[in-house]
Amino acid sequence: MDFLNLAADLASRVDPHLTVPNPRVGCVIVREGKVIATGVHEKFGGSHAEQNALANSSPYEREIGMGFWHDCEVYLTLEPCDCFPGKKTPSCTDLLIEARPKKIIIGALDAKFGGKNVEKIKNAGILVEFRENEKCKALNPFFKKFITTGFPYLTLKIAQSLDGKIINPHGKWITNELSRKRVHEMRANYSAILTTVATILVDDPLLDYRVPTSKSKRLGQSFGVFGTNLKNYSNPQLIILGKKEKIPKSAKIFSIPDRKIHFFEECDLSAVLAECGKRGIDSIMTECGQVMNSELLRNNLVDEILLFIAPKVFGGNVKEAFNCDVDCGRFELVKVGNLDGDMYCKYRKSPSNK
Repeated sequence: MDFLNLAADLASRVDPHLTVPNPRVGCVIVREGKVIATGVHEKFGGSHAEQNALANSSPYEREIGMGFWHDCEVYLTLEPCDCFPGKKTPSCTDLLIEARPKKIIIGALDAKFGGKNVEKIKNAGILVEFRENEKCKALNPFFKKFITTGFPYLTLKIAQSLDGKIINPHGKWITNELSRKRVHEMRANYSAILTTVATILVDDPLLDYRVPTSKSKRLGQSFGVFGTNLKNYSNPQLIILGKKEKIPKSAKIFSIPDRKIHFFEECDLSAVLAECGKRGIDSIMTECGQVMNSELLRNNLVDEILLFIAPKVFGGNVKEAFNCDVDCGRFELVKVGNLDGDMYCKYRKSPSNK
């Protein structure tokens, strides 16, 4: 059994909306080749994965004290944390040093610490192995940017026809059902959805996360969503640009209880994103029209572009995805997929242009 993959699978079942701005982390403790305890970080402000794994051991193991762990291996999806100003929980690095396991295997480094805690544990005389693991890296795709810049990771999502139109003059949808299911799976992983008052007035969208079918779960796994309990994820928050008073109280966005909605009349998009970061929002997916699509790109605020392209041509004066020329040469094409006839393209800002 690959214990790092097991730790990642356990962590992927945690609703990312509950841990943000912390990362999702899983921990598996192994003794003589057998799993004796597991733990995950379940919510922001709560105990971390390492603490929970130690606490989840059997009563007998807890009774014989910390010496028991000397014969154990600890598998962690992420480099353990250490103390810093404002931290709500104790240092997991110090906890592991106190437990003194035989070996610690780590699947990804924490952007906040950059390997410093790995060295701290090594200096304490404990064997540590950094074993880069794709599932561990995929658990927290937005964490690095957020923790190093304070700005949320922003993904520009666009559903369009082959000729770049974002409105279907003949019906409600442009893309097919499979593409739309994929968008719902994405919403489960982003902290918030960014839209505008204008978009809400035109489309009256719900902008929620709906339970995917088993078929879309398999699709999600192929795109890097490793959880098997996506149905337990909550709805993302909403960020709405414009005046709240313009939206009727009957709008669908108000029909979901206990969902945070942030309104900004501020026209400075960079300032809006900075404030979102201060509110603990680490990632944003857009649901906007051509004006906001263009402005976000022109202001160099987009980290990733996701295009869902339907094999349709509308022509005429139908609204397009952008209202101006924007140089996207700083983006690289990193993935192309076929979603039952629709094309899926992912562009990511190259490291040299961030």
